[in-house]
Amino acid sequence: MDWMKDPLLAVEELTKINISLSVERDLHTLLEMIVTAARKLTGAEGGRIYVLDRTKRILCLEVTQQQQCSGASGVLEDVPLRDDDGPNTRNVCAYVAISGRVVNIADVYGYAGFDFSDIHRCDRQHRYRTRSLITVPLRSCEESTNGVLQLANRRDADSGAVVGFDQTMEALIRGFASQAAVAIDTVKLLDEKRRLIDVLDSANRALREENQALRQRVTMGLDRGSIIGDSAAMKHLFGLMGKIVDSDVTVLIRGETGTGKELVARTLHQNSPRRTRDFVAQNCAAVPEGLLESELFGYKRGAFTGAAADKKGLFEQADGGTLFLDEIGDLSMELQAKLLRVLQEGEIRPLGGTETRQVNVRVLAATHRDLEVMIREGGFREDLYYRLMVFPVEVPPLRERREDIPALLDYFIRRYTKRYGRRLKGVAPEAMQLLLGHDYPGNVRELQNHVERAVLLAEQDGPLLPEHLPMLAGGSAPGMLPGSGEGADGVGLRDMVRRYEAQIIEEHLRANNWNQTRTAELLGVPRRTLVEKINRYQIERPLP
Repeated sequence: MDWMKDPLLAVEELTKINISLSVERDLHTLLEMIVTAARKLTGAEGGRIYVLDRTKRILCLEVTQQQQCSGASGVLEDVPLRDDDGPNTRNVCAYVAISGRVVNIADVYGYAGFDFSDIHRCDRQHRYRTRSLITVPLRSCEESTNGVLQLANRRDADSGAVVGFDQTMEALIRGFASQAAVAIDTVKLLDEKRRLIDVLDSANRALREENQALRQRVTMGLDRGSIIGDSAAMKHLFGLMGKIVDSDVTVLIRGETGTGKELVARTLHQNSPRRTRDFVAQNCAAVPEGLLESELFGYKRGAFTGAAADKKGLFEQADGGTLFLDEIGDLSMELQAKLLRVLQEGEIRPLGGTETRQVNVRVLAATHRDLEVMIREGGFREDLYYRLMVFPVEVPPLRERREDIPALLDYFIRRYTKRYGRRLKGVAPEAMQLLLGHDYPGNVRELQNHVERAVLLAEQDGPLLPEHLPMLAGGSAPGMLPGSGEGADGVGLRDMVRRYEAQIIEEHLRANNWNQTRTAELLGVPRRTLVEKINRYQIERPLP
């Protein structure tokens, strides 16, 4: 229908359009509505809208609609406002954005004032011909241009022939573009307001966390470092640690595998007067017995085959600092006797040496084994046990402090999203329920591994879902992705993740009848990001 033949009907329609634009709050939906409404008002076959980016240097093509062909957005590109020679006045969109003037052309192919090579290329690809073209600036109430509206090939309502945009039609488009610009400005301001509120909330949350940490340090006299937890069990642990940070007392740290015993030892060292000297850690179960003695006490040149020079042991390296002996329950009885002498006398003798050396070392030990049972079975020296048990510290398992899981989860998500360049929008309630309900036999280390895997599996800008936690959800083996089973030798993790991402995108496209806008909303990603991934993974809609 030609609205201009009935001015009252045109005013009524324009009023309805302006009302609908004024209440829309999603920018991309608003831009689609603007182009659709402009085409409806003018009878234009095609329309597109460009919006200036944050730098005000590039016109970004946001929406393209074409009645006779599709895929124009894959040919037409964003338009820079400047080129090597200065202002980009050869491109009609850039010229309109810079000058604020309307350009109304009756025949694109007969006009030589602008470079229309992009439109010509698009026409050739789609076997189409652009004739009449009007390009209008989207100027805000502050008289600054925030984008460009372009309409092509206006059809006469009676004859169906392509006609130009006459002066009356141009005036209508000018007025409509002004209202559209105000609507765009409003949505952008609301988006910026929401962003600033999020930034402020994040800053306030960080400030509250920092204040809480400072209060805990004051009340406990302890800098927790990287230890996370506010449960009653962890507060008890911090209280014990705070009582011994200023002393040189030997500490036995007990707890299940993966609870963070070495982290406790490091925190004790970092809070002690020895913090300016070395913290040296050694896992007693990781080194063969024959080598562990030389690692701990060092050796003299010629002490054994291959000993070409003197070497300091870990006790000498830690002199003035702290030596952490993890899995001390795996020490042989012979090494237990030598360790006991160091603890009692503060002196060591290197392998092959004849003289002892004094060392000033604080020893922190850890084990997950039941030393009392080992003593009864003859596997651990009772005198060493009592020497180590001067001040025992028990690190609670994760299942006994489940209230700490959300804080640990947040820490690991931030850590691995930063490491792998990923972005997540929180944790879905179902996934959180899985994480909170698991018993974690591997404790914090197990939770850490689940989160790292989930961050890699999750969609960019999407939430963490139950399917990203296969070991908790009762799914496939950890890390199993499409194409990662038998016959996938040589396929790297990055390729497996890409295949999984492509599969998820295609499944969502099929479920939404290949509607890209709806699919992008459900996946929680911008539509342009979705289009880029569709092109990158060469996902094509099957022929009917």
